[in-house]
Amino acid sequence: MGVVQHHPQYQKLYRACIKDAALAGASLMQVTLARALAELPRQAALIEDVVERNLLLESVTVLRDQQQALTSAFPQALLAEFAHAIAGDRSSTLSFESLHLLGDEQVHENADMVRAGRDLTTAVQAELAALESVLLTTRLAAAGGSQRHPLRPEVYVRSVYRLARQSPVSPSVRRRWVRWLPPLMAAELAQTYAAITQRLQPQETVDLPLDLAPEEAGGQATQLTIRELRKLLAGTGAESGQAVAVFTDTDFSHTVPAALEMVQDLRKVDQLMLQLRQRQAAMPGREQDTLATFREALRQEVRHPAQALGLEVVHLMIEQLTGDPRLLPAVRDIVRELEPPLLRLALVDPRFFSDRTHPARQLLEQITQRSLAWTHSEEPGFAAFAEGLQQATEALLDARAASPDTFEIALNALQEAWAEAQPRSRRIRERAVRALMRAEQRNLLAERLGRQVLDRADAAGAPPESLAFLTGPWSQVMAQARLTDSSGDEDPAGYGWVVPTVLWSVQPALAGRVGNQQAMLAERIQAGLVSIDHLPADTQRWLDLLSALHELALSATPQARPVHKAPEKVDTWLAPLEMHESGYVPEQPIPLGSTAWEADTLPPQELAIGAYVDLVGHGWERWQLTWASPHGLLFMFTKAGGATRSMTRRKLNQVLAEGSLRMVSAHPVVDGALDAVARAAWKNSL
Repeated sequence: MGVVQHHPQYQKLYRACIKDAALAGASLMQVTLARALAELPRQAALIEDVVERNLLLESVTVLRDQQQALTSAFPQALLAEFAHAIAGDRSSTLSFESLHLLGDEQVHENADMVRAGRDLTTAVQAELAALESVLLTTRLAAAGGSQRHPLRPEVYVRSVYRLARQSPVSPSVRRRWVRWLPPLMAAELAQTYAAITQRLQPQETVDLPLDLAPEEAGGQATQLTIRELRKLLAGTGAESGQAVAVFTDTDFSHTVPAALEMVQDLRKVDQLMLQLRQRQAAMPGREQDTLATFREALRQEVRHPAQALGLEVVHLMIEQLTGDPRLLPAVRDIVRELEPPLLRLALVDPRFFSDRTHPARQLLEQITQRSLAWTHSEEPGFAAFAEGLQQATEALLDARAASPDTFEIALNALQEAWAEAQPRSRRIRERAVRALMRAEQRNLLAERLGRQVLDRADAAGAPPESLAFLTGPWSQVMAQARLTDSSGDEDPAGYGWVVPTVLWSVQPALAGRVGNQQAMLAERIQAGLVSIDHLPADTQRWLDLLSALHELALSATPQARPVHKAPEKVDTWLAPLEMHESGYVPEQPIPLGSTAWEADTLPPQELAIGAYVDLVGHGWERWQLTWASPHGLLFMFTKAGGATRSMTRRKLNQVLAEGSLRMVSAHPVVDGALDAVARAAWKNSL
């Protein structure tokens, strides 16, 4: 076995490749447009439809007029789409939830984008495969498989679409640009892929496990189309066009009362189901046969086109979920067992597809999303988690009811069981959030007070070290005093007096004003820093520094500098207790006089609450983003066992740039499975 390369060492180079690809967008678009102006008139001549031929020729004429503007603007369009792709932004991609919101023009534009992406992908397939192989080898592939990396052809097509949308052209011209331009950039894009592959090629042979995404539903035998899915979400039949109410269910309604009792119990196991599972375990391969038979039996119950469509969507969604490598095998097994009750539900209640708050949708989402907290089944807490899932699943199978109420009771019972199993974890998170809220409130006020210090007339000639003290730890002291004061005093504890006194004491022209107040100043500073639990060693260094600056001011030595080194500045400061309670990861201090750490020029990846990530700790560790402060200054991640880790936005950007954080799931797993069904329907629609 070769050496296993971890992707952090390649991350900086990879990001440089992405930026270079964006900067090369101008030359890529220039060549593409020249090729389009030469080839599209010949393509138009081959079109028999006179209207379509003239529309394409019109788009070429407008293209010639806009050539310079398009060439100049394309790098920015590329950079924006790269950033969206890195952040896992689904707003610019097709999603199951958005289908019913699309107008006819948007449907046509999306179809054009799909066709253009398919043609471009086919043309660069060899170079793209080589690039994705290197991304997997160096572990640079985005979570869920190499097919989701920001350099994929789909992103280039979306960049052309973004460019067209920003241009002052008619919808008909825009559509033809989106359809015809991307395939014409294939030669240059292939060269880009080859160059990046060469730059990222590891120097040593590696042997890595592949973390591939499941095949999209398009690989399944399905005839779904976008038209059908849109009608399903809108609540109309695929053929009748009539509104669909919740279907009646005379076959199963009499079982509902018994079903509710069984789900509430969560311990009753149907003997027939137990025997069936035993037979399946003894006869490998029979489980699929049993499910196939069950699905066929339900198809015989279909009385409405939307029912058949619902059965197909549920089946394809389950196929996606059970093929998702992020879900542990035990979770995939449970999801597979949920297919029968979900199929029954699809027959009688189509709201499962259009209502995100539907109990069955919530149950499936909770199961899959919560399970991402563990990377293997031996981790603490997973056994209890899986046991609760198994009990709920068996109760649903036992109930054999199609009522949403059954799923709702199972969901509530499951959530209560999880809450009871983690009271300590909940208390830890609540304490951490309180600490971080206090810290953000104090830091925001301290920042405002620090700006007021810098705006003072007597601060203009002060040494930078003294200003670093007053805008740093002393602003924290004044902010803390104001936040905890209930007396209404303008200057709680007299800490505001320290500001002019320090400024005067360190400037030769003003030092005489201080007189014999140095001892009082030192006492006040020491008391103030104690009030925010400032580390004693840092407190002493600040006192020594300010004393040295005062002596220099009195001696009026020109250009003299203090011999004591100032503590390094930290942009956002937390007290030691706040750090302890929130698992704070300190920022790298900024040496005085230097500029702040600069994030990569690519926009930072925006993480949504609930997203799962892997962070470098003792190897890669699984965390979930569970809280972000109201002003976006602080972020808190939580482990399955309840441990917390918090950091500032700047630290988060730094971790991202270093490659010490990788996305596992930015969006709900169920949403991703349904989006794959939608993409399959697009392909069938073409």
